[in-house]
Amino acid sequence: MLTTAESRAFQQITNHAGRLAVVAADQRASFDAALSGAGCETTLAAKQRIKRDLVEILAPDASAVLLDPEIALPFVVEAGVVPRNTGILVSLETSLATAHGGERRAQLLPGFGPAGVRRVGGTAAKLLVYLRPDLEDADGANAVVIREAVAACAAADLFLVVEVLTYRRTGEDQSAYEARKPQLIKESALLAEECGARLLKLAIPGDTAACAALTSALRTPWAVLSAGADHEAFVLQLRHALAGGAAGFIAGRSLWKESITLPAEERRAFLRGVGRRRLGELLAILDAS
Repeated sequence: MLTTAESRAFQQITNHAGRLAVVAADQRASFDAALSGAGCETTLAAKQRIKRDLVEILAPDASAVLLDPEIALPFVVEAGVVPRNTGILVSLETSLATAHGGERRAQLLPGFGPAGVRRVGGTAAKLLVYLRPDLEDADGANAVVIREAVAACAAADLFLVVEVLTYRRTGEDQSAYEARKPQLIKESALLAEECGARLLKLAIPGDTAACAALTSALRTPWAVLSAGADHEAFVLQLRHALAGGAAGFIAGRSLWKESITLPAEERRAFLRGVGRRRLGELLAILDAS
């Protein structure tokens, strides 16, 4: 049962139909890697300019934007480029999970938490956790992080979205992992739900039937993430996810990944043209569903 404040936050991050249409721009490590790989400037000011462009151009069409408190926030709020009717999801975790014997462990940003989300202008919080439910359970280190975040956000009446990703362990056969991945996605979602998650951000588990099976297994609504897929591939994934019961999308790099290494004017032109066209296509699919 959501509190009044949580219900209001959910309204503010969803569209007129109560569906999630969120633009994600909370990337940090992958952002740095893309910029440095292309020989681009990686100073904080340079990255803030890019994230400002992403928000200013794409956020007006989105129900919410997902941003980080290390680069984007509070910069874009203070710059006045977040539309008044667009919600703000704020990342709670550090950018890179730490490795422990091949297991990835989530870490919360030190000294941030729900108060930090409020401080930078956030509407709701987001926690990313990498899970391998075949190797860990509700008593594992990552489950503890989820429960801690759930409890802290509940105490602050702050709505929380839990993003769950699975991963291939070092030395694990690629084909064997890919064969198991749909089941791992489902089991990871169930584990996060067991730890108190009320809304999940998940990778696509497969076709429409796989998405429907995931929806049936969960009590918790879920939104599909783009995971850096090309736009055309994500369009198909979104159709499957929505037909299988997903509550919407939280998409990032599929919308804007080619733009961030472009010169400033070319970047803005790309976002106004290709970026908004791509987002418009996702929104049309969401409305039609």
